[in-house]
Amino acid sequence: MNLLQFGAVRAGMLWLCLSACSSQNHGKSATSPALDPEQLFDASRPATPAQRLLQAYLRLQTKLAADDAAAAKRSFADVQSAAKADGLELPAEQRAPIERAAGQGVSAASIAAARSAFAALSDPLLAWLSAAPNPLSQPLSVVHCPMALDNKGAKWLQLGSQVRNPYFGAEMLTCGDVERTLAAAPK
Repeated sequence: MNLLQFGAVRAGMLWLCLSACSSQNHGKSATSPALDPEQLFDASRPATPAQRLLQAYLRLQTKLAADDAAAAKRSFADVQSAAKADGLELPAEQRAPIERAAGQGVSAASIAAARSAFAALSDPLLAWLSAAPNPLSQPLSVVHCPMALDNKGAKWLQLGSQVRNPYFGAEMLTCGDVERTLAAAPK
């Protein structure tokens, strides 16, 4: 294969990848505002350890979606701290990988490494929330991007149904499908 043929094959593969994502459901509403994890709690009532962990995770998801590597590192540190909190009812088989992935994110040398750590962080959180109720006052969306992690696909949690992809950021911000919604905690 000569260089010209190789370039044509590469361009064709890129087009296939982008068209695969463009055929996905990019959230239920392209105009709905993104929800802010900072405004999840009533300041008059302290957040529980589980709420603090999810708030730190959601803050991290928004920073990666915004391609903000420095803020993502700080958010990984917040996740790591929240995962070690007393009173957090989280099974050891989920707590250990969360702490490990958060530590990898804190020391990530690139945004690509941070996104890989985010995937390792998301899996045990999703497993935890499959067995435990969502402790937040807002519903959570479970979103899947088939192109994340070199087309292996990856899931994440986010507020709202407007897809904000932490694995690609601005490159493909709306790539992904909302698979399900985790209901908000009863008031």
